[in-house]
This record gives sequence, C-alpha cells and structure tokens, in this order.
Amino acid sequence: MSRLKFAILPSYLFLCLLLGGSSRGVWANALLQLSAVGLLVWAFLSRDPPAIQPAGRRLLLIVAVLGALFAIQLVPMPPDLWTKIPGRELVARGFDLLGMQQPWMPLSLSPYDTIAAALTLLPPLSLLIAMLRLRAWRAETMFMALLAGAATSILLGLLQVRSGTEWYFYEVTNLGVAVGAFANANHFATLLLVAIPIFSAVAIGRWRAAKDRQQRSAIFLVSAAAAAVLLVGILMCQSAAFLLLGPPVLAATILIPMRLGKTRIRQGFLAIFALIVIAAGTLVVAGDRLPGWGTSASVETRKQFWATSAAAVQGQALTGWGFGTFQEAYRRYEDAGSVDRFYVNHAHNDYLEIAVEGGVPALLLVVAFLIWWANRSREAWMSSGATIEQKAASIASAAILLHSLFDFPLRTSAITAVLAVCLALLAGARGTIRSADVEKPRHATL
Repeated sequence: MSRLKFAILPSYLFLCLLLGGSSRGVWANALLQLSAVGLLVWAFLSRDPPAIQPAGRRLLLIVAVLGALFAIQLVPMPPDLWTKIPGRELVARGFDLLGMQQPWMPLSLSPYDTIAAALTLLPPLSLLIAMLRLRAWRAETMFMALLAGAATSILLGLLQVRSGTEWYFYEVTNLGVAVGAFANANHFATLLLVAIPIFSAVAIGRWRAAKDRQQRSAIFLVSAAAAAVLLVGILMCQSAAFLLLGPPVLAATILIPMRLGKTRIRQGFLAIFALIVIAAGTLVVAGDRLPGWGTSASVETRKQFWATSAAAVQGQALTGWGFGTFQEAYRRYEDAGSVDRFYVNHAHNDYLEIAVEGGVPALLLVVAFLIWWANRSREAWMSSGATIEQKAASIASAAILLHSLFDFPLRTSAITAVLAVCLALLAGARGTIRSADVEKPRHATL
C-alpha cells in the first residue's frame, strides 16, 4: 500500500477537527460531507476488506436502524393518518384557516431539517465504515491526527485569548474565551478531555517500542512538552466540564499502562464512578461560586432547558417531532414571557434532544447502543488481547458520552468524528497493526 493511502483517514479526521467545530459552518460542513461520500465509496469498493468482527456487525446494525428511523420520518402519510398524531393539530388547523386541502405529510415536523440532520452523520459514518472495511490506517496514526487537531485548537485558543476578538472561526461564538476551532468553549473542552487518554496511549506505545535508554529519554522529553501544551489548553479553556470529568478521565488514564487483575480493574472503576458522583454533587451545590470556570447560572439555565425539553418529549413521545426539529418543538413549549433576542438552539443534553426529535424508538436505540458500548469497553479492559488504543478509546468515548449529559458535543462533526474513531477501535477494527500494539497476556500461558 502506498503511503498516500495511509494518510487519507488521519487527514480526514484532522480536517473534521479543523472545520467541523460548529453546525453553523455551512460550507465547511458541506466540504466534510462531500469528502465523506468519497470515503464511503472507497470503503465499499475495497477489494480486500478485512473480516468485520461480530461486535462491528452489531454496531453497523444499530447504525442501519438509525438510518431506517430517518427514512420513516420522511415518508409522506395521508391526511387521515398524520392529522391524528398528537402535536399535529396546529399544522392541520393552519391548512384549514388557509382554506387548503390537507396534504400528505411526513412524521417530521420539518423534513428539510431532518434531511440536513441526516447529512451531518456522513463524516462519522464514513470514518466508522472506512476503519472497519479498510486496512490502510493505523490506530497510532489516527491518534496522532487527533492530537494534531487538539494542538491546533490550543494554538488558536492562545491567539483568541490574546486578541480578544480575532482568530474566531464563527460569528456566533464565545468571544474573549479560548474556543479553538470550535464555536463553543465547552466543545473545545470535550476535545481536550479526549486528548488526555489518547496522548497517554501514544506516549505509552512509543515508550514500549523504544529500543534503548536514549530513545526513552527522547520520548520522555517530547511527552513532557506535549503534556505541558495540553495543560495550557485546559487552564486556558476554563470549562466546567473539567471540574466534573477531568478527575475521572485522568484517573482512568492512569490505569492504561497498569497490568491489573480483573478484580483490581473493577475496584478502580468503582472509585472512578465515585469521583464522578462527588464532582457532580459539588458542581450542583457550589457551581455558582466558580464563575471563572463557566458555572455561573449554567446549572439553573440548564434546568430550565431540560424541563421545557421534557415537556416537548411528552407532547410527542411515540414518534418524536423529527430529527433536526428541536428548535421548532422547543418553541411550542417555551414560556412566552421569557423569550428575548436569545433563543435555545439545543437542549444541552444530547440524549434529551434525541428523545425530543426521535421519541421512544430513538431512545430504545440509544439504550441498545449504550449496552453495546458498555460490553465493548468491558472487553477492552478485561481481555488479554486488548490494545492500549482500545483502552484509550473507551475512556475517550466515555468522556464524550458523559459530557453529552449536560451539553451537546455530538451536534458537531468534529466530536462525532472522534467518537466514530473510538467506536471503530472498540468494535475490533485493526487496520494495519504491529505485534507491539497488542497487550501481552497478564498470565503465563503454556
């Protein structure tokens, strides 16, 4: 295989991190989506695809069901059917007031927004399928591309903080705050959280592959410098996400190089879960006393967003309002007296927003995915044949999924691309590997 082939997937991941930091970047996201189509064509036309593991097939089944949900929401229905769906009374009344005959309508409140939402899935879908069907990539190279994207955002963040109003990619953003290549400082924080285990996996892999003390000294110096850059980014970002997720992510990362028995691993993750609970409780109780870390009033506003979003879920629980229609659905239940020039574009909880848009079917699919993810993460830590990259992928994906409980990082192509890479590794995708990439068995075998 040529070196050019091995550069395609990591280059595309880097491009996602550079251009996919906001859903508002129309042309940037269009470029990513068009490029994703090319990746999908390459993956499906591959002449020598590796065998997809059972875990990978189960993940692709979940993806296929998600695609079916999108398609079902776009199928036109006769008036006798769609007018009886709860929540559609206002739409039907509007046609009556205009003196128009009731047309055929789909489940989605706004089919064009649903199509747009489907297109946003192309970048992560292309990375997932390409990593499962192609051999022209290596886990370490993908991780290096991710770290390059994080370093680029940290450099941009330094320039943004220094200038105050310049070096921002998006018109609607957090001016005066380091956001990197993103529109939102919290999404920049997600990338930095993910970078912690990813960086550790790369450093550990290089350390183990070193042939002599001189190489290890060089690796140590380079790793120390890279860790310092990452720390600068974390201190500069000052997102509340670090207060909640930083300690458990760091604690889990420390476990990566350790060769522990299954009992010790379980004990370690129970302690990490306790850290999350303590951090969450502290943030709720004392969050308003930490304005420098973006927690001032954020808890109260999120409670309001979640309460209104929950009402929207109840109003259309069976089918949802349609993927990509959160803003329209939210406005129906928003307190008219609190409306001003600012509007709520997301629920600040990706799972709740999925419930609003997809209803019970989408929630059941989320549950199926989380069960799959939990099983694969357990295997990444308990199996003697797991790699350090799979362990790092489990931590990185956990950080994204946990952050999605109180924000919306999965609404950006950048973070969904990172999640897709992690899921592909957890699903057993290997690409081209070295023997040193596989963890040695914890117990002697005969």
